[in-house]
Amino acid sequence: MSVPVKILFPHQPFEPRRVDDAFSSECAAARALGFDACFYSHEAVVAGEWGEALRPLRRLDGEEKVRLLLRGWMLSGEQYAALHARLEARGYTLLTSPAAYEEAHYLPLAYPHIEGFTARSEWILGDDEEEAWALYHGSFRGKDALIKDWVKSAKYHWKDGCFIPANTSRERFREIFGVFRQARGTLFNRGVVLREYLSLVKTGGEMRGIPVIDEVRLFFFRGELVVVPGGDQEVNPMQHRARWERIAGAFQSDFMTMDVALREDGEWAIIEVGDGGVSGLPETLDPTRFYASLWNAML
Repeated sequence: MSVPVKILFPHQPFEPRRVDDAFSSECAAARALGFDACFYSHEAVVAGEWGEALRPLRRLDGEEKVRLLLRGWMLSGEQYAALHARLEARGYTLLTSPAAYEEAHYLPLAYPHIEGFTARSEWILGDDEEEAWALYHGSFRGKDALIKDWVKSAKYHWKDGCFIPANTSRERFREIFGVFRQARGTLFNRGVVLREYLSLVKTGGEMRGIPVIDEVRLFFFRGELVVVPGGDQEVNPMQHRARWERIAGAFQSDFMTMDVALREDGEWAIIEVGDGGVSGLPETLDPTRFYASLWNAML
């Protein structure tokens, strides 16, 4: 029995027949379980160099399209849409459409599905500091908050470019915004998001200034949980499995992730969602277990 979906991995720079080292264990596990693997150049996709980006993939003129499931590095919505279109022209189709990718990738598009289970959030398009300040001053001033773009924060600059204490002054907001914007640089994505800070259960201490929390990444395929996290703790996210699957099922995406963590009040919160193709496997998740579960989900 075979699954009619190939896994599309990035190849090692300048070595189109060798998987990127960061995905070598995943590729080996996928192949051992029966998945076919093929490669693309992530660097060339980002640069828009399509002659190089898809060089390892032979053109399939006149044949039925081969379905691909991406496992690679993060792409902007525009880059993903371009990759999707170029693959279609070669006879391949990514399982996740550009619209589905963006819905899971960009918080403002995902927010209608997760509102009430995640931190209260508001946003703007672009990076106008005055607009961001007006948003903060009008909606978040009296509460601790976080600043990020539509995808990522500058969390490694936690105290200077990510966390905004309640009642932050205009001058201090300008300093935090400046550090955040500089840290994101060319990776800044679409707009600015402000999120109410959630009091989460901490596992102890800080790492590079960031509070350490016990965050659990859940993978879903067509709305169903792919891999059940291990652990026998009394309180765990699987007590709400039906909730997570109901929320995941509301997304367009066949393949998505949801990061959840326990709040200090005992409730579970969604920290963020993402596209499953560009979300890394947790260190505690064995690639063989992951791809075996994905195989079974696709049958």
